[in-house]
Amino acid sequence: MKKLLILVTANDPLSRFDPLLNCLKEYARLPCKTTVVIYIDYDHLRDQEDLAQLIKSNVCEKLQVEVVVAPENYKGYYLCWAHKDLLRLAVTQKSYDYYMYSENDMLFTTQNFEYWEQNKEELKELKLEPSFCRYEINQNCKIPFDNYKRYNLTDITENVWHDIPHQATVYLTPTHAKYVGFILLGNPYSGMMILDQEMAEEYIGSVSSHPELSHRMVGHRNWPIADRSSMGIAFENLEEGQDHRRVVPLVRKDGSVVIANEGLILHQDTKYSDTLLKQSDCITTENMFV
Repeated sequence: MKKLLILVTANDPLSRFDPLLNCLKEYARLPCKTTVVIYIDYDHLRDQEDLAQLIKSNVCEKLQVEVVVAPENYKGYYLCWAHKDLLRLAVTQKSYDYYMYSENDMLFTTQNFEYWEQNKEELKELKLEPSFCRYEINQNCKIPFDNYKRYNLTDITENVWHDIPHQATVYLTPTHAKYVGFILLGNPYSGMMILDQEMAEEYIGSVSSHPELSHRMVGHRNWPIADRSSMGIAFENLEEGQDHRRVVPLVRKDGSVVIANEGLILHQDTKYSDTLLKQSDCITTENMFV
């Protein structure tokens, strides 16, 4: 069985325990021998034991979970970088087959994992990686809040980043018949990253794994410090004219093209979609492509 290390950030962990617990229960279902290390902020170090006990009493025993208090200097959004030393050590020692970092409210499922594992090698040949489009569920609608655009599949999509357009390139793979193709969305952020050993070695040796220098890589997106922690190799060693590496899978549904379920990842909140839902012509994962 493959071994998976999952590193999680949890600020004030007891205040939003339910989303974290949901994540852990999904991790316990993954077809791997999974170890989870949860980094909590120093200001809530007294919650470490209570959090560990809550997890122990609610999560399947097959999941190995450790709660770590981040050093005091990892304040605010820098908490998202507290796991990097452990990640580097594990990758250098080749302790696991797969390495993942996630925010504590991103619901990564077995369906997500199997899609990633089954397509990563084929996509590597195209300098791409299988990734995910974040969404929130609000009034039974799946709202792609990071990529809240109607992407044109055959032409330029205007004003994706303020006044900057984006070419939502669709890539075809030679052997996989399940999908229409894989699309390069304007925003590759997914609130998490997952890497195999080869990808992880590239990551820890790259500028992308440095909290400040990583800002050089994101260009016009201007991702803040927390977002850059999960960028992985999305912007490393690109082909000329390539925007980033992360793609999501497309399928046909009721005469339209949509993102396959396994290429969607749920953000367990409605803080972004509450405002978007008020628009008269709300964009959802069902109508985001033209």
